[in-house]
Amino acid sequence: MRIGRLLLILLAVVLTIVLTAVGTWMAMDHQTEIKAWLGLGPKPVELSQKPLFKPLDKFVISLESETDSHYLMLELALVTHDPAQLEVIDTLKPVIRNAMVQFFSHRNVDQVRKDLQQIEQLQQALRNKLTATISNYGYQPALDEVLVTKVVLQ
Repeated sequence: MRIGRLLLILLAVVLTIVLTAVGTWMAMDHQTEIKAWLGLGPKPVELSQKPLFKPLDKFVISLESETDSHYLMLELALVTHDPAQLEVIDTLKPVIRNAMVQFFSHRNVDQVRKDLQQIEQLQQALRNKLTATISNYGYQPALDEVLVTKVVLQ
């Protein structure tokens, strides 16, 4: 009788160890789902149904030219559906301004005129530049569009 009782205790200990190991392995494999189920994980991003617009201050950029000095004055608005992205834009405003200056710094006035004739392609190129810039600084980019709202080429 004593051996049977000892065997039962040993079986219970082994079963506990096995169940703990299997549970741990499954939890590691499905950690995200378990955290979401328990309410411990990151909350899902609630996107705005309507687009959110973030106008940027105007940019004045000097352009390369053979003879005269030329300037580009540009105003942009960034479009997102993620309210958190507005804070990211505010945080990275100097970096975003720098990215725009870099984008236009090696272009001459004729190249910019050509770009402005294909405004949708220019807006997409600006979006790609800003998305890469935001990502390089460790943030999750969520820009839907970059809108050129005002242009003066002089």
